[in-house]
Amino acid sequence: MKSKMPNRGKKGWCGCLQDDEPPEITYCMVDNAGTLAQVTFTPTLPIPPTNELNTMFEELVEELDLTAPNKAAMLSLPDEKKWQIYCSRKMDQTNGSTTDAPDNPEQYIEQLRNFKSSPLTENDDTEIKSRTRILDSLRTALRTQPHSFVLRFIECEGLLTLLEYLKKLDHYSGQTSLHCSIIGCIKALMNNSTGRSHVLGYPGAIDIIAQSLSTENIKTKIAVLEILGAVCLIPGGHKKVLDAMSHYQRFCNERSRFQEQSLPRSTSRLQRAQNTCVRYIYRARKRDFVPPYYNRPRLLRIEPRR
Repeated sequence: MKSKMPNRGKKGWCGCLQDDEPPEITYCMVDNAGTLAQVTFTPTLPIPPTNELNTMFEELVEELDLTAPNKAAMLSLPDEKKWQIYCSRKMDQTNGSTTDAPDNPEQYIEQLRNFKSSPLTENDDTEIKSRTRILDSLRTALRTQPHSFVLRFIECEGLLTLLEYLKKLDHYSGQTSLHCSIIGCIKALMNNSTGRSHVLGYPGAIDIIAQSLSTENIKTKIAVLEILGAVCLIPGGHKKVLDAMSHYQRFCNERSRFQEQSLPRSTSRLQRAQNTCVRYIYRARKRDFVPPYYNRPRLLRIEPRR
């Protein structure tokens, strides 16, 4: 049976946020990016008795952070599909962990606090790789571990620790893969409804994220622009992004808001991210207005709202 896949529309460019009401689930499962994907995994273990399978599957569904209609759709699947999804999800959780990775949110948070209190010295590539590996492991855990993992991470001030670490990141670390991995952890949190609400509800969180646009690391810039563009699609998010860009203007001593984002770039992927982010910002406004300097051919091309 062919599955119904979501028409992601304007949200599809980011992958950072799920739809407010995801499409009906038929034979689909939640993948590591927070979207829906066709199940092709074939379990090697025999299907347990129906009662046992239903109990196991209900526990799994409760951990997937799904809406009520999607929970009902998942629970109505035949036993064969339930077992496929269960085995595939458990395999993802196993593959997402590494032998030297922390086992629980508390250990990850302790690592983050150690990183924050121990600034790196320049050219310390070994430590950069070590910290990046831990952060990448955390990002994977926030995507693949049960919903309870994300809840515990937030309860233990994991989000606060991440934002403080990002805010105090030294210049050298800010130009490395470490910076991009921190942003990746925040994106993973925003792929969860609880994590997203806490990021948006934390005072100054979007401002801190926007500060990362000052890095020279292209991958980090793109990841930040993806977050800002996606936040514009959330009720109340448009103002948060405009306030964050005003904060960034002061942070970088720019003459005007979006000055840095209007400069021509050599990387086409970054240009596309900049274009999309600013387009979402202006399309979210109640009135049609595009600043005159955005109409210059060399700068960002913004389409009037239709």
